[in-house]
Amino acid sequence: MTWHYVLRSTRHQWAMAFCLGMISLMVFYMPTFYATINQPKAGIYLDDPVLNFFTPRNWSGTIFIILYASLIHIIYASVRSPNTIVIGMTTYCGVNLIRMGTMYWFTLEPPPGMIILVDPIATFLVYPDSGFAKDLFFSGHVSSMMAILLVETNKKIKLVKIIGTIAVGVFLAWQHVHYTLDLIVAPFVTYAVFTVVRKVIERPEQANRPTIGQ
Repeated sequence: MTWHYVLRSTRHQWAMAFCLGMISLMVFYMPTFYATINQPKAGIYLDDPVLNFFTPRNWSGTIFIILYASLIHIIYASVRSPNTIVIGMTTYCGVNLIRMGTMYWFTLEPPPGMIILVDPIATFLVYPDSGFAKDLFFSGHVSSMMAILLVETNKKIKLVKIIGTIAVGVFLAWQHVHYTLDLIVAPFVTYAVFTVVRKVIERPEQANRPTIGQ
């Protein structure tokens, strides 16, 4: 599947328009949502015995090295596979739309001992240095890794990214950035969104159905 086909496909056009709208929302509105709506809202604490196994330690640098290395690789590997890029981006944006609702309707207070996760790129562009403590249910970073993993087609690299996704989850728990529930739910929601997105975008218009990687 070529860029020429994707740019002329109605379903891909709608997907790209959705992504553009969601990215604009995340850049221009999400900081306000976090600071003025989610942060002041009373949340609940979860009794999480798993976190008790970890003495909080700052793994921010390691987490973002794994995340951005995975992101850069999938973009590079998929330059000639626009369908993969569109499905991956639409999955990511769909998950973030759902997260806005879950963070509001199921607001959690930060786990005890949380060390704020600071994204060096997002902090530089739009988010404050202090980060947001109640960006919790469910984990956006595990979801991002999962979205990258789901569109990966190389079996060996997919295995590496599975290990990377698990590592990110462990480091987030170790840093007390998320409850275990946040980390467990994220892959399932991401997979559900990915399944729907792929089914809609790749629904065949003709007998031959294009697939991820083509």
